[in-house]
Amino acid sequence: MWRLIVIVVLIFGTFTVAQSQTKVDKVYIGVVYPRTGAQARLGETCVQACILAAEDINKAGGIKSLGGAKIELIIADCRSDVSVTRSEVERLCTRYKPSALTGSYVSGLTLPATEVSERYRIPWITGSVADGITGRGFKYVFQVSPKASHFGHMQVALVKELGEKIGHPAKKVAVVYEDTAYGTATSRGLQEKSKEMGLETVLYEAYKGGFTDAAPLVTKIKASGAEILFPVSYLTDAILIIKTMREMKVNAAVVGGGAGYLMPEFEKDLGKDAEYIYSVASWNWDLPYPEVTEMARRYEERHKEFIQEHAGEAYCMIWVLADAIERAGSPDPEKVKEALTKTNLTKGPGAIMPGHHVEFDHTGWNKYVHPVMVQWQKGKLRTVWPSKVAATKPIWPVPPWEKR
Repeated sequence: MWRLIVIVVLIFGTFTVAQSQTKVDKVYIGVVYPRTGAQARLGETCVQACILAAEDINKAGGIKSLGGAKIELIIADCRSDVSVTRSEVERLCTRYKPSALTGSYVSGLTLPATEVSERYRIPWITGSVADGITGRGFKYVFQVSPKASHFGHMQVALVKELGEKIGHPAKKVAVVYEDTAYGTATSRGLQEKSKEMGLETVLYEAYKGGFTDAAPLVTKIKASGAEILFPVSYLTDAILIIKTMREMKVNAAVVGGGAGYLMPEFEKDLGKDAEYIYSVASWNWDLPYPEVTEMARRYEERHKEFIQEHAGEAYCMIWVLADAIERAGSPDPEKVKEALTKTNLTKGPGAIMPGHHVEFDHTGWNKYVHPVMVQWQKGKLRTVWPSKVAATKPIWPVPPWEKR
């Protein structure tokens, strides 16, 4: 009898220890975005979206498989600088040993950042778009967003369809792009798809980001005779290109490559000159998913502006990580990585990317995601294509400057 009691006590004691091992107070997620430097504006919106997501997760009970553990974000400023990005990721990996990491908006920062996280075997989830992010055979990198090459395909397909609907398809296009990982990959997709769809690329021009005079570039656009301009630019360059096109009366329809063409400042600075300008996007605030509607409303109430695409992705990614940690039942990065490979979200805040389904292929890319096309209409950035996610109809053809 005593032997039986001892055995029961030992078994119960072992079970109690096992239970206590799965209960932790906090789960650390490293958040690495530029909060200073050239890309600070966009980076800060992503940080604020991450904070909102963590608050929502914690209010909903935290990580239940870990006894209600709270998500705690360790936020690092990579200062829009590659070397700082590397050192900050190194610091997070060695000092905090987070369960996972996320960031860094700019593909040119995310690529080196993930080299560091891969070496430390800590999973990294990103909304950066360069094809190479999940094209290097890494095992700890996950990409929720469409790839840059997919953006170009979507832009050209829109122009082709809209032109055919009115019986006047475009024939000549110009591609101008910032000479970064993001710009190069996106422009290559534009060039390939234009050729495939029978459009002539009359100008294919790289430029150095951060210029103060867009006139030389716009002069080339005007001389090319392009009916459509596909520019790939960050915010300040995007605004300057449009202002210069207006001044020089270059009426090519603008179909931007994301980034600068999607920010609230784009419309605030340009006013009516932003009207009718299109862009491709990896996400938008008016996608027809109930989880997006509620979250976007609360973000706008808090920050007095709509939530831009990369911030929307940032919100989604924290939820994707929370789901993986929940299923892993552990804060251990290796177990979280394994859980991420088995992600299959079709509802909830972790599924709000276009396609409403997040599942990673063998490279770590979200195989169900697709870009969307947006257009500035009446001061708002609206989703207009493809029709299954459109909030309103696209306006085409784009009127000349004097009629806007």
